[in-house]
Amino acid sequence: MIAKLSKLSRRDRIALGLGGGGVALFLILSFGVLPQFDQLGASTEGVQQKEVELRRDRRLMAEEAIEKVSLSTARERLKGLEAGLLEATTPSLASAEWQRLVSQLAESKSIQLMSSESLRTRDLGGGYSLVTGRAQFRCRLDQFVDFVAALTSFSKLLSVTDLSLYALPADKEGRLNVQVTIGAAVRTMKVAKDETAER
Repeated sequence: MIAKLSKLSRRDRIALGLGGGGVALFLILSFGVLPQFDQLGASTEGVQQKEVELRRDRRLMAEEAIEKVSLSTARERLKGLEAGLLEATTPSLASAEWQRLVSQLAESKSIQLMSSESLRTRDLGGGYSLVTGRAQFRCRLDQFVDFVAALTSFSKLLSVTDLSLYALPADKEGRLNVQVTIGAAVRTMKVAKDETAER
């Protein structure tokens, strides 16, 4: 083979050397250099993708922290509001608690109740119910105003759902005859079977 190459002219040998060098260069570029450029481009895209994912994860973590604080604040606020609910666990205990609270409120304003009766428990939805009852009493106008003011600032969530009052014409003290329906919020309770049978 070397003998055959030595018989070639100088120009043919140069052409053959250039052709062989070109083939070698082509092979080096195709299988060595260009794949490295492809990997470099792919790694740049991968880095950009990872940056996008990292930014998204950081944003989600920041939002999670904000939502945890908001949730914690909402839970504390709800806990504070629910402190004003009746503490009873059954409708009969809720009615007894309602009567005790209304009686205490009336006594604190020097009002003597003529009668008080629990009426019904109404579902408000969202896990809460309203226990209502009616109280009847006689008092002066200033006592009634004090009673209503104390009702709105009471430690338990009480609300007037119905009110009827009229003056007693023959009363020398100028007292009013008052009939008021008061509601008290409570967590929704399961009614026992014997209590539903009584109703």
